[in-house]
This record gives sequence, C-alpha cells and structure tokens, in this order.
Amino acid sequence: MNSFKQMNTIFKTTNLKLALCLVMLCGAVLLSGQEANSVRNKVNVSVQFYKPNRPDSPVARRVRELLKKDKSLSVSAWGGIKLPEGSGKASIVMAIAGKTAPDIMEEHFHVIRNDIRQGFLYPLNEWIGNDDNGDGRITGDEVKWAPWKQIPPLWRRVAMVNGKIYGIPQPSYSYVGVIFRVDLVRAAGLDPDNPPKTWDELAYWCQRLTDPGKQIPGATYQRGQKGIVLLPNGFTWLPWVQSDGGSPVVQVRKDPATGKEYVFPMEATKFITPNGKNLASAKPRWKADFTSKAAIAATGFYHRLRWMKWIRDPETGEPVTLCREDLLNGYVMKSGKKIVFTENDIITGVARTVINNQREKGPWGMLARGEVAMTTWFVTDLGKFAEKANINPELLSWFPFPAGPDSGGVRVVQKQQHYSSMCEAVGGRTKGEREKVWEVLTGITGKEISDAYLQERILGGLAKFVPPADLKRLGFEDYLRDVPPMIRRNFNEIESGKVRTFTEPFMGFWWTMGTAIDREVLSLLLAETGENFDYKSALKNIEHKANSGLMFGRTQAELDKYRPAARIALAVITLIIIVFSYFIIRSFMKKKGDTSKQVYSIFLPWMLLLPALLLVALWRYYPLLRGMVMAFQDYHVAGGSKWVGLDNFITLALDGSWWASLGRTVYFVFLNMLLAFTSPIFLAVLLSEVPRGKVFYRTLFFLPQITSGIVITLLWKLMYDPTPMGFLNKVISLLNMLPLVHIDSQTWLLDPKLAMLCCVIPTVWASMGMASLIYLAALHSIPGDLYEAADIDGAGFMHKLRYITLPTLLPLIIINFFGTFIATFQNMGGIFLLTYGGPGVTTTVAGLRIWQEAYANLRFSMATSMAWILGAILIAFSYLQIRILRKVEFKKADWN
Repeated sequence: MNSFKQMNTIFKTTNLKLALCLVMLCGAVLLSGQEANSVRNKVNVSVQFYKPNRPDSPVARRVRELLKKDKSLSVSAWGGIKLPEGSGKASIVMAIAGKTAPDIMEEHFHVIRNDIRQGFLYPLNEWIGNDDNGDGRITGDEVKWAPWKQIPPLWRRVAMVNGKIYGIPQPSYSYVGVIFRVDLVRAAGLDPDNPPKTWDELAYWCQRLTDPGKQIPGATYQRGQKGIVLLPNGFTWLPWVQSDGGSPVVQVRKDPATGKEYVFPMEATKFITPNGKNLASAKPRWKADFTSKAAIAATGFYHRLRWMKWIRDPETGEPVTLCREDLLNGYVMKSGKKIVFTENDIITGVARTVINNQREKGPWGMLARGEVAMTTWFVTDLGKFAEKANINPELLSWFPFPAGPDSGGVRVVQKQQHYSSMCEAVGGRTKGEREKVWEVLTGITGKEISDAYLQERILGGLAKFVPPADLKRLGFEDYLRDVPPMIRRNFNEIESGKVRTFTEPFMGFWWTMGTAIDREVLSLLLAETGENFDYKSALKNIEHKANSGLMFGRTQAELDKYRPAARIALAVITLIIIVFSYFIIRSFMKKKGDTSKQVYSIFLPWMLLLPALLLVALWRYYPLLRGMVMAFQDYHVAGGSKWVGLDNFITLALDGSWWASLGRTVYFVFLNMLLAFTSPIFLAVLLSEVPRGKVFYRTLFFLPQITSGIVITLLWKLMYDPTPMGFLNKVISLLNMLPLVHIDSQTWLLDPKLAMLCCVIPTVWASMGMASLIYLAALHSIPGDLYEAADIDGAGFMHKLRYITLPTLLPLIIINFFGTFIATFQNMGGIFLLTYGGPGVTTTVAGLRIWQEAYANLRFSMATSMAWILGAILIAFSYLQIRILRKVEFKKADWN
C-alpha cells in the first residue's frame, strides 16, 4: 500500500515537472518568435565602407550609437569580389547587376559623374531639396537640409546633374604633397625648414640627397641612396602638371556671336573672354589636354629626375649637371673652371621608382630604409604613412609641389575628398526604409566623424600633422607648439590661397585615363629601359584615345561623316555571316545512306536532347543574342539603355588602339602556335623513342596538367621577379659563374620586348604534357610494318619522321591547330594575372581589351561590339574546323 502511495506521489510530481517544462518551452518559443519577428522587422542598411572588425573606429562607434538610439535599425558591412589592380569598379558593377549592391557606397570624386550617367546612384533630393526654378542648382529656400549650404560650390557642382543630387561629400579629406625624411635632409646639409619652391630647386635637393655609394642596411636590391621615389600613378602626376599652370581637362566654350572657341580650365566657375564677354550660358565641350605645354613639361621633369646625367665637383662636392655635349667632350665648364670626368664619375638620375607592389619594395619601405629621402603621397595622415614605413613620425615632414617654370611661382597641393551615395536599388525600397538609409548615411558622414578621426590623431601623438585651425577649433591649442613652423606655414598658405588647391578631373572617366597614363607613359618612362622612351608621342596617343571615346565621346558631327560607310560595311559583314551560316547548316542537313535499321521513333531522340538544347540555348545563345542587341545600344547596367545604331562600331573602327590590340593578339597566337602547339608534337616523338622509363617520363610531363592554372600562373609570376632576388635572375647569376658566360639579369614581365613571350611560356610548360599524350596515342596507331619497311630501305630517323610520322599525324595536327588557334585568339587568362596588359599595352590582347572595356571602363556596348568583331574574324576558322571534324575517323590505338 505504501509503495502504491509512493508511486502515486512520484507520478504526480513528475507530471508537475513535465507541465512546468512544457510551459517554459512554450514561453521560450513565444519569446524566440517575438525576437525573430523583431529581427525580421528591423530595416537592414548595408554600408560599403563600414568595418565592424575595427570596433574602435569612429564609424563603428557612430553605428553603435545609431543602433542604440533606433532599435528598428540594423547596419551590416558589405564586401564584394576582390579583383586584380586595374579592374576599376568591376566588383560593384557586378553587385549592382546581381542586385546585391550595398545601400550606401563610397564614390570617388573623379568617377561619381560617370556612375551617375550609368544609373548606379539614387538621387538625394527628397531629403536635400528640389530644383524648383529649373536653374540646375539647389539654393536658398529650395534647400531643406541645412548642411548642404556649407558644402563648397565645386563639390556641390560635381555631385549634381540636371538638378539631381547624388552624393554628400565625406567629412574627411586628404592633401597630396611631397613627403621627406628630416634627418636625411639635414645630413645632406640642407635646411628642412626651407624646402624647394621650384622644380630646379627640387632637382638640386635630389642631387644633394643622392649618394650611389652609400651602404643601406636591410636593402635587398637597391644600391645607394636616391633623392626621391617617383610613383607611376596618374593621380600623383596631375599636381606636377597643375604646378606648371596646366589643366589636364579643359572646357571649350563657343561665342555664339563670333563662333570663336575659348578654352577654360576644368575647375573654372567664371567664363569671361579677353574682350569681356561672359560665356557662362554657353554649353561647354569637355576634352582631355594631355599634350599641353605643362603636361609635356611635367612628364619631362619625371624623365629629368630619372635619367639626368651629372657629376660632383671633386673640389666642392657640389652637383654639376651634364649636357650631351659635355658627355661627348669628357669635361664640363663650371664657373670658368674645367672639370674633367670619366665614365665612372657619371651619376645617372636622382630618382627611383616602385618595381612592384610588395610593401618592402614600395615607397614606404624605401623611405624607412633610407634608400630614398622623398616621395609624393597623402600628407594629411602621415601617421598611417609612418606606420606602414615602420618609421618614427618625428622624422617625417612635407611641403607642397614646387612651382614649374611657367606657373608664375605658384605651388600646389592636390585635395581629395570623396562622396557617400545611395545605390540605385534604394529606390525600390519603401519610403520608411529609405528614411532609415538616409539616417545611416547622414549619421556616418557627419562632421563629428571627421572630428573623431582628428582627435584620434592628436591624442595618438600626431598633432604635428593636423591643421592648426582644427587644433584650435577642437580645443587643443596646447598642441600647437608640436606643429613645426614649416608645416604650420604650409596649412596657412593653403587656407590663404597662396598655395593653390586642385582636384582630380571630375568630367569624363578619369579612372581609365589615370590608369592609361600610369601604364602607357609613366611606368615605361621610369622603367630600366625607359631612358629613350618617347613620352611625347605616348601622351599624344593617350590624349587621342581619351577624346575618341575612352574619356570623352566623339561628337555627332564626326560620327555622321562615317555612317554611310558603316552601313555598307554592316551589309557586307551580314552577307558573309549568312553565307557561312548557310554552308554550315547545309553540311549538317546532307542526307546519308541508312546503314542500320531505325529502332526508335523520330520524336524520342529529340525529347532526349531537349534538356541539353534548352541549357545550351539559355547559357550560350541567349547571351549571344543579348550581346547583339547591346552592341547597338549605349547600354547601362542600371536604368535605361539608349539605341545608338552603328555609333559603337564607327567609334571602334576609328579607334587605332583596338586594331593594335588585334595585331598583338595575332602575335600572341603566333607565339603560342610556335611554342605551345609544336612542342607537344616533338615531345610525343621523343617519348615514343625513349628506350627506358617511358612511364616515368610520361608522368613527369603530365604532372603540371593536374595543377590549377591559376596556381601555375602565379608560380611563374614569382619566378619572374625582376630583382636580383628573383628565381630566374638567380639562375642567370649562377650561369654567369661559368667561364665565358655573361648574361644580364632581366626585368622579365616589365620588359616590353620580353613580356609577351613570358606570358606564353607558362602555358607551354603547363599544357605540353596532356597534348603530348594525345599525339603519343596517335603514334601508337601507326602500323609497325611501315617503320620496318623504312628500316629495310635504309631510312634514318629524320626520313621516317618526315615521310611516315608527320603525314600520319597530319589530320590530328590540323584538327588541333584550328581548335588551338580559336581558343588562343580568345584567351587572356594568363596575361590577366601576369601583366594585366602591361608593360604599357604591349600584352593587351583583344580578349583582355574586351574585359577592360566592360568592367574597368564600364563601356559594355563597346565591349560587345569588340566581341562581335572578334567573333566575325573567327567564323571562317570555325567553319573549317567543323568541315575537318566531319571527315575524321577515330579508332583505338594499340599501347602494347
């Protein structure tokens, strides 16, 4: 009985516990459901430049404040695909096309207008105000958001198109100037508080700071100390042009009364002609001006610093510059004194350049090790520069770009300030969600963010690099004593206008042209082979490309002249395509005699093929047809695309650089066919003749085939290191130890003469094994009786190769030839990873040019036009390949 009561008590207790557990479980489910609903009800805003992995950064702290204040808000970081340098905005473009772009993105000053034209951005007028009077500006009572009035006019003008506002300037900005090592300047007997004010003074400083015989601890390949490192960057070239009074982009305005055109600088806001007429209402025509006197002078100054010949006066130690006549005579007259010199006394140049992007060989490492004393870079945050260089910030200082000979003594700095914008997809969100995006946009771009960064720098011991006006405004007057007099003078002269401030070009697509100036002018001029480089012709070529569609499009009047010829060419090409298509279709439609009895109905094979046909149509032919339409449009990834007819093809026909890229493609194909195509044939013959270890050698040559092509390419890129520490250059140095052997070390991928061959060699090495096995299989199909008969007749190896082996392999060789030819014509993967078309454009083949047009230049219609021209060229080869394949008979080879 007691046992029964105990069991009953236990049963009741257990039921009670189960009931409590069920209640708690239900409560947990309800709470989690409420939390899930709360999370689902939050409005998420993705930000491109938000870094949650840096929680102490001002932006991250500001985001936490916004989230604490607004519980219905969620902010996430956005990350896109990382692509090689020079890929431009390919990552964000692909994200916009795939509807995965961030809500808030960073827009650079020099590309925002192009992105506006492409339809990438959403206008901000619903918060800032509307252009009610139609004057193209938002001023006075039209402004609803007060901070807009505080933005400088030029910055407002850049972000506005047709009365629509597409960006808010970010609070922080950067100046670009000349950075130098104070200790090295003092050691050379120069005054760091009295920096150069002209180009000639800077050249003199560089000579004093150059010491070819100085031992640099930790230097890997550089010898001695140079005055400055010149960076092959388009944006660091601009201030030199502007410091000589030039403007890289100009606006041309025509007087409607006289028809005379007047040229004004890009940043001009007043347009008064010499006779006093105001042309502010005249529509401007923008164009690149890369061959102006100032642009040529600036590039010539690069050449002077890199390649000038000079000596030191043996008595005073002062530098003496040599002219061509001095070099021929072997002496120079200086202050009435004759100085005789030998070849060993001549010093070449006072500047270095960056060989590659590795940090230890970049400008920061050079400056830290003392291999150079100066460089040009961002000067408003020298703390980060010092951190990258691993150098004491107290050893660094800076000055504006010195004045060129025709600038009237005006020194300059470059100011860079970017924008925060909304991506076009924000327009598809509800009004309430857009308000949240605006809340985050203004929250992370406010003045407090800039002030927070300044406070970090001040409290981090970098007050000397902060503008004195900001120190006063933020209440850090005590830190003014830490600012050196020269840096204080720099900022005061910038504020007073004595040192002029310029920006990067905002009209046209400067990103593309800056890269072109880098790759096609500066990199080649500064390279080891650049002493005799014709930079004037290179600048002329780039200016032509910029004004023929790459930066500014051709005018309608120019296009109209060529439209009749374009229509005739289109008709001829269409007729050729129809004829080839007819022959291809007819070759498949020819009826053959039945050799077997038909078992299945006629519908069953087609039903089995239907899924494959649909997939091929979806992934092959739909893009083909879509591309055909795009070629006749001004296609935009976002927004509408305007029909332009044959304009893209006309522009392309007039673009000499496109035809040059086709010529380089032919050369690339020739090298591939000469090496990658013929090598497997001879390797197969050798493998068939080797007496022992056949399996070992076949495996050895086949192993690269199982390695990823990307890995192989990057492996060879490491071996092509142009420094003496590179693998191939080390091999050369070992060979030079042999008697009577002397081979100069090479720059490989940086040498215009070797670059294309260097791009082909990895393909040869990687693909030779597989191709040789295919030919080896064909060799085993040759009857042994033929070789026995040849031996009886006394034929040697070469005779058997010529009259038996090659004729037997000929059908397979022809098949592989056409297939390899077509594939190589379209190939650009190895070049993409190794050189990205450089040095200059020496390896820019047609396939790479198409990729650059689409994803770097954002000219998708032009890229598809190029692709169609390339495809039309290959149609004949495809037709021949199809005809040959129809006649081929395959059979099993005997491997015994």
